[in-house]
Amino acid sequence: MEQTALTYLCPDCMAYLRYDGKEQKWVCDYCGGKFTREELEQRGAETKQDDYEVKPRAEAAENTAEISYHYEENITETDEDMSHLRAYHCPSCGGEIVTDDVTAATFCVFCGNPTILPTQLEGEYRPSAILPFETDKEDARKAFLQLCKGKRLLPKGYTSEQRLEKITGVYVPFWLFDCKADFDYHATGENVITWSDTRFIYTKTDLYHIHRAGTMEFENIPLDASEKMQDNLMDALEPFHLEKKKPFDMSYLSGFLAEKYTYEPKDLYDRMTKRITPGVEHKAAEGGKSYQRVYGVKCHTDFSSKQQSYMLLPVWMLMSKYDGKEYLFAMNGQTGKIVGELPVSNSRSAKWFVIIFCISFSVFQVCISFVIVMIVLALLAMGGVL
Repeated sequence: MEQTALTYLCPDCMAYLRYDGKEQKWVCDYCGGKFTREELEQRGAETKQDDYEVKPRAEAAENTAEISYHYEENITETDEDMSHLRAYHCPSCGGEIVTDDVTAATFCVFCGNPTILPTQLEGEYRPSAILPFETDKEDARKAFLQLCKGKRLLPKGYTSEQRLEKITGVYVPFWLFDCKADFDYHATGENVITWSDTRFIYTKTDLYHIHRAGTMEFENIPLDASEKMQDNLMDALEPFHLEKKKPFDMSYLSGFLAEKYTYEPKDLYDRMTKRITPGVEHKAAEGGKSYQRVYGVKCHTDFSSKQQSYMLLPVWMLMSKYDGKEYLFAMNGQTGKIVGELPVSNSRSAKWFVIIFCISFSVFQVCISFVIVMIVLALLAMGGVL
């Protein structure tokens, strides 16, 4: 089955264009041209297309090594995974590239040409909007180096130039939920007052039944819709300033990776309710502030969501493997907020343990020697007095 691979071309030199979040323009790395959307439309910017087709598992597998090298060592394909591979020809150099069946924008591993697969984002998979990058790769590099700064237990070469080059901008698929929560809150409130006279101490305990009911409405609750992403890290990258979103256009994908969603809204419904339940219960419990103690809390909430929108949100990512475990660094491509985990080198940990132990032991020996000397001096002094 043949489909189309698409590349956006520079109006001046016909090299490929990429979208630059820092410049908020489409940039040509060959002639240095920078273009706004209006300028591209006025100059009739062209696209270059080539057909690609789904290849049998054995044919696509030949190029797996190249695609794995480019996207970091965390991507490997087993025999079961091969059925999801797609092979196509780069519109620029003609090289054959292999990717999976959810990728919508990628790079040629041979010439670096940014390529978009438009049919991956058609029909039900077409996003309603996109939030363009506002930071560039250099910002992500600096943020990663700052995160690693002073971490003496990192594996050797973890901040090498080769690793920094693998930081990649990714448009992550998100579902944004509008939700209504009808809550019914019951609890017991307690107030205790104490007074006394010349004979007795009196205590009065007043108990109150607290009942609050109401409706809360939420808008644009973002939940990542890719099974490849770590949900907790994607949640930690928030907030995204969604008021800056743009109507979806393929050209924003040029120069980045992009994926279509693998989770439907119904798959994320429970996760959505778990995210907003603490907020609903906190709001419902505000009526208990006038009581000294509140207990026996029961809050029943009915959730309903009739509106979900599909968007692509910008994230800079670097996935690394160390000692069999994956470590993800991610940066919000709009605000620059970072999250991530860093590995600890076993050999360096052992080395520092030995160094610290030796220093501590030496200090302990000096302290013991000092104490012994002081005791001897004290005894001599006492002997002299006697």
